[in-house]
Amino acid sequence: MLFTSYRYGVFVFFAFALVWLAARYVRGSRANTVLLLLLSYGFYALWDWRWCLLLAAITVSGYAGGLWLDAGRARPRQKLRLALLVVLNLGVLGLFKYFAFFADSFSALAAHVGIHVDEVTLGLILPIGISYYTFQNLSYLIDVYRRTMSPTRDAVAFAGSLAFFPQLLAGPITRPRDLIPQFARRREFDAELAQDGLRQVLWGLVKKMVIADNIGARVDVVWAGRRHANSLEVLLAMVLYSVQIYCDFSGYADIAIGTAKLFNVRLSRNFDYPYFAVGIRAFWRRWHMTLSSWARDYIYISLGGNRVSRWRRNANVMLTFLAIGLWHGADWTFVAWGALHGLYNVVETTLGRPRANDRPPRPMGRRLAVSGGVLTFAAVTFAWVFFRAPTLRAAFVFLSRLAVAPGPLSTYRPFVPLVLASAGLFTYEWFTRRWEHGLAVGRLSVPVRWVVYLTACMVLLLTGYLGARSGIYVQF
Repeated sequence: MLFTSYRYGVFVFFAFALVWLAARYVRGSRANTVLLLLLSYGFYALWDWRWCLLLAAITVSGYAGGLWLDAGRARPRQKLRLALLVVLNLGVLGLFKYFAFFADSFSALAAHVGIHVDEVTLGLILPIGISYYTFQNLSYLIDVYRRTMSPTRDAVAFAGSLAFFPQLLAGPITRPRDLIPQFARRREFDAELAQDGLRQVLWGLVKKMVIADNIGARVDVVWAGRRHANSLEVLLAMVLYSVQIYCDFSGYADIAIGTAKLFNVRLSRNFDYPYFAVGIRAFWRRWHMTLSSWARDYIYISLGGNRVSRWRRNANVMLTFLAIGLWHGADWTFVAWGALHGLYNVVETTLGRPRANDRPPRPMGRRLAVSGGVLTFAAVTFAWVFFRAPTLRAAFVFLSRLAVAPGPLSTYRPFVPLVLASAGLFTYEWFTRRWEHGLAVGRLSVPVRWVVYLTACMVLLLTGYLGARSGIYVQF
């Protein structure tokens, strides 16, 4: 059930009505929370009911594991318990997501040295959202181990924090320590928050269906004919894909966060205008913020973080970004993408610029800041080629076409409206960059607000891609 499908809208409407009717008419402070948990499992079952069993198993491992860690106060024993729980969770994730990748890679490596190994496959279908709720579960267990939070004994609140349906498809990876208290208390309907949620959902739909999906249709054409594309087509496709993946993923995040607000639940912010960043480190503080902060807190810091030598620190950065790459998918293209970003970070750290506060030193001036932003966008755009490519070979073929001479101007007509729409989006976001989202217009007068709403709806209906394209990050 994709966020851009009418079925999702119908599901949210009935879930909204049932949850708040239960809160009003059913006695007991937890009726709406229990109902929301059941609806979340029902949402997941509409994809495949067997996935609910996996989600329940991960939930039990986290809930029981937290209590188990709390019971083992002796540090060595507690560390062993944590290791077992982490291996269990990563083992389940690896079985579904990475078994075929490592089996195929091993077979290919053996073939290179003249050893024939029969390919092994389990024929497992990757469950939607498994990476998100597994990482949430791991963050809970590690936080309990580090004693930065106490284990909860509220099974309903814990299960709800992992299964909450808006975040199942594409995150954000909101930490259980932030979600559990929201599910543990009695939640009252907040009309102002719900209205803002609807605005954020509308903004997410505009970015996803108007910008990302229309761009995606053209980018797919260029990639399909990559062996015959000219340099300017490839360059335009590279830039437009950067816009596509941003609008696609941040659009899904806006829809998820906006939907959560309808139920008086706050999910973590996942994007902070990343293409306005000056520097790769600043980019990762703004892009997929819940994943980057998760990797920093639970991988980079666990490896030693900044408390080690420069060589070890650089190695920790590379390992962290390789893990981020593998998180996105079981393919060497994602490994290459992660390695590129790790290398970018190492180079930037070695050079010592830009500053950690995301602002260049004053003597550099505004022009150098702009050039730094352009260079950052160019580096990120180059890396996206490997993220988008079906294989490493396809990525190199695509990039090799940059050496081909441009074609006639008529070749680029389909790109013109997409480039103009992208420029318009970023211009709008520049002037609204201090807002929580692009339609956070609650303080404007009612007539102005309705003009904005109607304009967004008309743009969505007239130019939105109604072919229900899946979100890029849904597959992760």
